Amino acid sequence: MRGTDWLAWHRHYDDPDSRFSRRLAVLQRQLRWVLGRAAPGPITVVSVCAGQGHDLLGVLADHPRRHDVVARLIELDPGNAEIARSRARELCLSGISVAQADAGLSDAYVGAVPASLIILAGFLTYLDEADIARTVALLPQLCAAGAIVVWARGRSRINSAAQIRSLFQRAGFVEIDAEDVEHPGLHVGVERFAGSPLALESGRRLFTFRDPRVPRTSRLQDSLRRLSRHARNLRRRALGRLLH
Repeated sequence: MRGTDWLAWHRHYDDPDSRFSRRLAVLQRQLRWVLGRAAPGPITVVSVCAGQGHDLLGVLADHPRRHDVVARLIELDPGNAEIARSRARELCLSGISVAQADAGLSDAYVGAVPASLIILAGFLTYLDEADIARTVALLPQLCAAGAIVVWARGRSRINSAAQIRSLFQRAGFVEIDAEDVEHPGLHVGVERFAGSPLALESGRRLFTFRDPRVPRTSRLQDSLRRLSRHARNLRRRALGRLLH
């Protein structure tokens, strides 16, 4: 079975009255508020599973701090990643880079963290309970001291908003704001990291994105293939160190 066409999926945003566009407006309002209250100087941002970058790039189009933002947008789909790059160029945002990479692996964040703003939007719906818990628990490896995390999650039968907020609390975050939107059914949370940043561990799996159109058996096979590739890379690195 073929997976979701994520390039076509983004066409939902072409309709300003769609539930996707209404969700985006809520998220952008929170991002605009956070950026407007950031300390003077560079604002380092990481956007996880960024898609076409509608949330951050849409805000930066006319934000007074637009040129202070140094951001890495991480997106696996090549078509969406290229659209995000093109949009950043159109907006003359030289501080924006787009990495076509698996955001579920810690290696995708090397050189971009610790960041002062982390955006976790949209993709949380496609993670299972264990992956959400692991991702939140590992956020101290991505965050600078006092960093802000803006996260958004649609309705789900697993991990209610209250449960996710509890995960943030256990990971050392303090809630700044929370917004529930009954229609189209969205929770947006804003959390401040009050703990001590941790060093980024290479080769760590934060989460596995679960395409709802791909059967679980196919996802398992994909995961095994990724693990096999990762093991081969580790062996090559170890061999390289021995040879040198």
